[in-house]
Amino acid sequence: MKIQNSLAEKSAEKLFAAFVCAALVVVNVGNLAAQMQKAKSPRTVNIKNAVQKNSPESIWVEQTLRSLPLRERIGQMIVVGALGEYKNVASEKFGDIKKQIIENKVGGFVFYRGDVLELAAMTNEMQRTAKVPLLMAADFERGLPMQIKSGTSFTHNMGIAAAGNPNDSYQKGQIIAEEMRAIGINWLYGPVSDVLNNPANSMVNVRSYGENPQTVSRFVEAEVRGLRDGGVLSTAKHFPGHGDTPIDSHINTPTINISRERFETVELAPFRAAIAAGLDSFMTAHIALPEITGDNVPASLSPQINRDLIRKELKFDGIITTDSLGMGAIVKNYKGVEGAVRAIKAGADIALLPPDPKGTIDAIEQAVLRGEIPKKQIDDSVRRILRAKYRVGLATKKSVDLAKVNKIVEKPENVKFANELAERSMTLFRNENNVLPLGTKQANNTLFIVVAGDDDPDQGKVFQTAIETRLKNARVMRVDKRTTEKEYEQILTEAGKAGTILIAPFVKRAALKGTIALPETEADFVRKLIDKNKSVAVVAFGSPYQLQQFPEAKVYLAAWAVEDVAQNAAARAIFGETAITGHSPVGLPNFFKIGDGMQLSATKRKEKDAKEATEIFN
Repeated sequence: MKIQNSLAEKSAEKLFAAFVCAALVVVNVGNLAAQMQKAKSPRTVNIKNAVQKNSPESIWVEQTLRSLPLRERIGQMIVVGALGEYKNVASEKFGDIKKQIIENKVGGFVFYRGDVLELAAMTNEMQRTAKVPLLMAADFERGLPMQIKSGTSFTHNMGIAAAGNPNDSYQKGQIIAEEMRAIGINWLYGPVSDVLNNPANSMVNVRSYGENPQTVSRFVEAEVRGLRDGGVLSTAKHFPGHGDTPIDSHINTPTINISRERFETVELAPFRAAIAAGLDSFMTAHIALPEITGDNVPASLSPQINRDLIRKELKFDGIITTDSLGMGAIVKNYKGVEGAVRAIKAGADIALLPPDPKGTIDAIEQAVLRGEIPKKQIDDSVRRILRAKYRVGLATKKSVDLAKVNKIVEKPENVKFANELAERSMTLFRNENNVLPLGTKQANNTLFIVVAGDDDPDQGKVFQTAIETRLKNARVMRVDKRTTEKEYEQILTEAGKAGTILIAPFVKRAALKGTIALPETEADFVRKLIDKNKSVAVVAFGSPYQLQQFPEAKVYLAAWAVEDVAQNAAARAIFGETAITGHSPVGLPNFFKIGDGMQLSATKRKEKDAKEATEIFN
């Protein structure tokens, strides 16, 4: 899932929801706390296993549940958005958060923006305000920098799969979990478990581990284990599989028409693997599967998906959360609080980012009082939520040590691992005339052109700096939405004089864009550059499917991401400082197959021999 950032930014200051903070009346608090302190680490308990009736976990869950009246139990089932930027605890903005904690008693938070210390301080203050500990969630799929400043930044999942070793996914999960816990975040909305089998898919794309269900399953299973061992809750998304649709559910409801047989062998495989690895939660997608459910109701609101498939068939008893209920697929088709109420009726435990949290709680409460939602269903959902809290240690320790944040976040060894992983992800599909790697003489006669496909003045700047650091008289030119016709002509003139042209198109995958393609103006210019010179290399930052926009490219390197970690890794690769060893986890008809990837040795410094990764794609 990519929770709709624009929604959070527009409404977070109004909603700034908070978690259930009902009075926690616990008998023999001291004795119970002592029992829990002595108990086996909660992360060693697999969520699939039944909770022992008289275990410390069971005692805490049941006593906490009994202390909550109906409305506060419903509040546990609501998660809202909050900005993690600095707020004085006496400020009006933080007052809004405290008000939501105390009055609305919503069930948890998902965070956007801010920095690690700001967010850690905020989560501590929020936990102090709440009487029942809070679930704190975030979309840190590729590390903390996906949403906030600082943290170890990883390349996208597709790049990790290109590197070929599922253990990388495990280690990534552990590192992300460790950094999350350091700042008070205990629930990751990841791993993305979608099988990407539609090149036009703009919502998932490089967030997926690939096209082969077995490959995706191996990497998802490894990441779930890494997150679990790192001490945070994991989420397999976007159930039951968002990989085969060109429509972004942030915009409207996609429909996937597939047979049950295909569904079993492709879409379901990674989710089954995640459950086997000890998965904590499912995130249901706003996608319709009429051949599976018999109707066009989104999976997130479907009893057939929530009850029949997840609970009965897959026998999963962890948390079921919806994807953001502020996404277009819901708000365009369901009025007011209808989407959230239908999700809970269908069997979801958590309604994520409902546009009107208080109205949602009111409506669910009325549905229970009218007998439309059984009270037992509410209690079962709250038990799952409380068990999850217990298992990340919230029953005994709610706050984090701010003095330890800068000792845990961005450890040099973790940053080194992420950088090396990005290096191993680089995948070379074409290299006519052995243009890559660039030798010293060749590099000095190369024109480097950064093509920014998004309206971001800083896009590609890290790559540009990396080139200029290596070449004293580097010729680097830039194309973006502000480039004039005169400037285009000037670049074409310079391109005609260069011995080699290296083009670096950047296209960021983002919610609501509806495309992963380079804008046509920029793509047409890239094609003109390719026609202008016989020695042209394209280094694609973002989706590897950019190749279909300029099929005549004779040299094509996929960097898989636009983030800094990929830009620096690509620079090292093109100058021969690191080997190029990636194998593609996806195919593109008429262009490349799963497992493709030319191997180049490092030429400028000694590198460890990269292991062949081809077998992972078989």
